[in-house]
Amino acid sequence: MFGIQKKARTAAPKAAAPRIFVPFRAIGYVTNEIPFNIQARGQAYFLTTCVGTTYHTYDVAKMNLLFVGSHTSTPITALATLGDVTFVACGSDVVSYKRAKEIGRFSCGTDPNLSIASLEVFGQHIISICSDNSVKLNDHTTGELYTTIDFDPSFTVTTLIHPSTYLNKILIGSNQGTMQLWNIRTSTMVYAFKGFNSPITCFTQTPVVDVIAVGLLDGRVVLHNVRTDVTIMTLKQEGKVTAVTFRTDDQHVMATANMYGDIALWDLDRQKILHVMKGAHDGSIPSIQFLNGQPILMSSGADNAVKQWIFDTLDGLPRLLKSRSGHHAPPTHINYYGEDGHFILSAGRDRSLRAFSTVRDSQSTELSQGSLSKKSQLLNLKIDELKLPLITTVAASPAKQKEWDNILTAHWNEPGVRSWNYQRKALGAHIMTPKDGSATKTVAVSLCGNFGFVGSAAGGVDMFNMQSGLFRRSFVEDGHKKSITGLQSDRLNKTLISGSLDGFLKLWDIKSGKCEHTMEMPSPITHLLLYPENNHLAVICDDLCIRIVDLENRRIVREFWGHSNRITDMTFSPDGHWLVSSSLDATIRTWDLPTGHMVDIFRCESIATSLSFSPTGDFLATAHVDNVGIFLWANRMQFTTVSLRSITEDDVIRVALPTSSTLEEEDDEANNMYTTNEEVLALEPTIDTPEQLTEQMITLSLLPKSKWQTLLNLDVIKARNKPKEAPKAPEKAPFFLSTLPGVEPKFVATKEDEERSHHKADSKLIRMSMLQPETVFMTLLKRGHNSGATRRVVSEGQKDEATVVMERDYSDFFDHLKTLNPSAVDFELRSMSLDNDLAEPRYFLEAIECLLRQRRDFELAEAYLNLFLRIHGDLLVANPDAGLEDEDGDSEDEDSEMESDDDEDSEPRVKFNANATKPGPLSVSMRLRRLIGEHQREWRRLEELFHSTLCLIEFMRTKA
Repeated sequence: MFGIQKKARTAAPKAAAPRIFVPFRAIGYVTNEIPFNIQARGQAYFLTTCVGTTYHTYDVAKMNLLFVGSHTSTPITALATLGDVTFVACGSDVVSYKRAKEIGRFSCGTDPNLSIASLEVFGQHIISICSDNSVKLNDHTTGELYTTIDFDPSFTVTTLIHPSTYLNKILIGSNQGTMQLWNIRTSTMVYAFKGFNSPITCFTQTPVVDVIAVGLLDGRVVLHNVRTDVTIMTLKQEGKVTAVTFRTDDQHVMATANMYGDIALWDLDRQKILHVMKGAHDGSIPSIQFLNGQPILMSSGADNAVKQWIFDTLDGLPRLLKSRSGHHAPPTHINYYGEDGHFILSAGRDRSLRAFSTVRDSQSTELSQGSLSKKSQLLNLKIDELKLPLITTVAASPAKQKEWDNILTAHWNEPGVRSWNYQRKALGAHIMTPKDGSATKTVAVSLCGNFGFVGSAAGGVDMFNMQSGLFRRSFVEDGHKKSITGLQSDRLNKTLISGSLDGFLKLWDIKSGKCEHTMEMPSPITHLLLYPENNHLAVICDDLCIRIVDLENRRIVREFWGHSNRITDMTFSPDGHWLVSSSLDATIRTWDLPTGHMVDIFRCESIATSLSFSPTGDFLATAHVDNVGIFLWANRMQFTTVSLRSITEDDVIRVALPTSSTLEEEDDEANNMYTTNEEVLALEPTIDTPEQLTEQMITLSLLPKSKWQTLLNLDVIKARNKPKEAPKAPEKAPFFLSTLPGVEPKFVATKEDEERSHHKADSKLIRMSMLQPETVFMTLLKRGHNSGATRRVVSEGQKDEATVVMERDYSDFFDHLKTLNPSAVDFELRSMSLDNDLAEPRYFLEAIECLLRQRRDFELAEAYLNLFLRIHGDLLVANPDAGLEDEDGDSEDEDSEMESDDDEDSEPRVKFNANATKPGPLSVSMRLRRLIGEHQREWRRLEELFHSTLCLIEFMRTKA
C-alpha cells in the first residue's frame, strides 16, 4: 500500500550472539582464593587480586580500582608482578600484561592438562611450579626456557621462595614436609633439609637474614635458619597455616592466617599469642601482608573481600580501616535503585544487603546491620551467624529516602519485616509484623514512599506507615486463602494488586481496604510485576506462562508461552515495550508486548535467579546461581539497528557470562560475533515509505530538533557568545573612501571614474563593480520563482479568457536550505537585496507559502518564517504595497508573450474552464495575510484531529 517491496525469503543465518543483549561486564567481584600480590612503587602501594579469568589492580591508599585485566581463556591460578608488568598463569600459559594490555605470552608445556600452581619473579626470569611436579625457569621478556627441574614422586613441590641475599638460590618445600635448596643457574641441589613431619603450605622471608618462616598443614609455624639448619622457634595455631607475615615498624609481631578465616597475632619476644582476630574473613585466607614500615595489615579472603587493618590502639589490637568486598554467596534478589541507574540493590545468600555502583566500584557498600564485629568477639561467633536471616524479597522507593526508612526486606521463615534507611546505609528502626502472625512472603513499597505492604503465608495483606512503622490497615474482606506471592501498588496509590497461590488476582481499594475486583488465573500465581505507566500487570503462573493483564479493562491481553521450567523472575523495559524473563531452563527471553512475539533468546552457563532493567534502558542486570557477582548486559538497541522479527526455540544460542573486563579488548572473532543482525536485516522485507503519505496530513522534517530550535534562539546564542571586548581598529587605516547614503553602500565617484564612464560603451573590459555575484541560496530561490508560469487561454465555446497558474517548484531550494547551519541561514536572510520593490524577500515568502500548501516540513517553515520576520518585519510593515507594480508588469509581459504565441501557433487551443478567476497582483502585506491564514487553517486542522481522537478514545473506553 505504501510502497512495500518484499524480497525472496531465505533461511536466516544461525545467530552467533544474542540479538538485543550482549555481555558487557560483571560487578561485585573483588578477589578469590588465589593469593594477592602487593608491589611498592615509591611511597605508593599497588594491590593485584585475581577474580576468575581476569585480575584487578587497586591503589592501596584509597582502595580505588585502577585497572582491570583482559579476559583469559581459562581461570587464573597464580599472580606475580614486576614494575609495570603483571604476570598471570592460566592453564599452561604465562601471560604478561602492562597496564591491562597483553604484551607477551609463553607456554610451560604442551600437555593440555598442565596447570601452574605458583609464580615467582627471579630477576629477568620467572619461576613457575607446574602440576607435573616440575619447576621451570623462563625469560619473562622472550619466554625462552632457561632450565627445568624435575622431581620424583617422593618430593612433591608445594611452594618455593628466594631467600634474601642468596645468589641464584631457591628454597623449595614439598608435600612430604621436607625442604631442598637449589642453585637455579646450575640446576643442582645444594642442600636437603630435615623434614617437619607435615606438608609445607607456605614460605615467608622474615626480617632477619637466613631465617625463613615455614607454615605447615598441622597449624605449626616454624622459624628456621636455613644457613645452619636449626629451628629457632615453633608456634602452633588452630587449623592449616595459609599465610605468614611480619611487622617491620620496630614491633616484633608475626601474623598468621588459617583456613577458617582467623588471623592470629604473635609476640615474638615472649613467644606467645597476642590476639586472635576471630572471623576476620568468612572462609580461607590465602594471603596476608604487612606494609613495609607501616602498622597496616592487608588481608584477602575467599569471601570476596580485601581488608586493611591498622594497629593504632593503646592495647595494640587492630581495627578495620578500609575494605572492598562483595557477596561471598550468590545473590538471590537484585533491583535497580533510583532513576539514574547508578546503583543496584542486591540481597545474597550471605544474609547481607548491598548497594553496588555500576559507575564507580568504590561507591559499592554493604548496608550495616549494627556493630556485629564487637558482638562476634564477645560471643565468640562468626559475623555471618549474627546477621539477619536470609533475605527473600526486597522492595524500595527512593521518594522519601532523605526523610525516613525507604527499604523493606522479607526474611526466610520470619514474620517480621525489616526496614532499612538508604540514606544512612543502615538497618532501620521498624519491624512490621503481619497481624495473622505467619511468616512474611512478599513486601512492597508505594511509589510515594509513605506506605509499606506486607503479604503473609496465611494469605493476609497488611499496610504499614513507613515513617512510624505503625499498622494502618488490613485487606481481609474476601481475602486470599493461601500464601501471598506478589504485591503491587499503582502510581496514584488508589489500587493494591495481590496475587496468591490460590490462583486469584485481587484488586483492593487502598483507602477503604475493600476488594474491588477478583480475577481467577488458570494456575497458581508465583510472581507479580506492574508497569505503572500504562497499568499493565505481568503475572507468572505455575503453568509456565506469563500473562499480561490490563488493569484498566481488567482482562488478559497477552500470554507468553515457551519456558520449559519454573520461571524465576521478570522485568519490564523502561518504555514498557519489552518483558524480559528468566527460568530454570537457563534461558533469558525477551518478549515484545505490542506484537506478542519473542524477539530474543539465549541460554547462559548458569541459571539466572533475578533480573532488573536499568531505568535508562542501557543495561540488563542478572544474578545467577553459583556466581557471587552481578552481570550487566548491554542493550544493543541503544547504539545499533536490531531486527525485532519473531524467533523460535530453534534460534536459542549459548552465551558465556560477562567478565570484569569488557569485550573491547577481545580478538577479532569476538568483535565480529555481533554482526549477524545485518544479515538478518537483509532478509527482512524492505518498506519504501513516501515522503508524504497523503495530501491531507501534515509532515514534519527528519532534521535534528536542534536545527530549528537554534534558529528560534539565535539572538540569545549570539549575545551569549559575543566577545567581551570589541576588536580594536588599526592605528592607521590605509585609505578612506566616502560613501553615498542609501540601503546599499556605494562609494563616491572620483573624477577619473567619471571620465572612464564616457568610454564605457566602447570598452570590452568586464568590471567587477558591474558584477553582482549570487549565492547558491539566492540562485535556487530565483530558479524556483521562475519555475512557475501564468498562461491565458480561451476555452471551447466561450469568449472569455481563463488564467492558469502553474505551481512553482522550490524543492531544490529547500533541499539546499536544510543543509545550511543556523548561522548560514541567518546570514543568507540578512544578505537579501532590497532592490526591485523587495523582490528577493517576496520570493522567499512565496517559497514558504508553497511549503505550507504542500503540508511538508511544518516545523522548519515555522522556524524560517519566524527568523525572516524578525529580520525584515519592520521593513515589510513600512512598505505594505511593495511588489504591486512588479506583479502588474509581469502580467502584461506574460499576456503579450501568450498573444504572440497564439498568433504563431496553429495548433488547437487547450480546453480550460472559462469560469476560472484571474489572479490579481499580490503585495507584501497581502502575501503575509495569505501566509498567516494558511498557517491558521493548518493549526485548526490539527485541533480538530486531536479532538476527534479524544472522542474516539472515550467511545472505545465506554464500549469496553
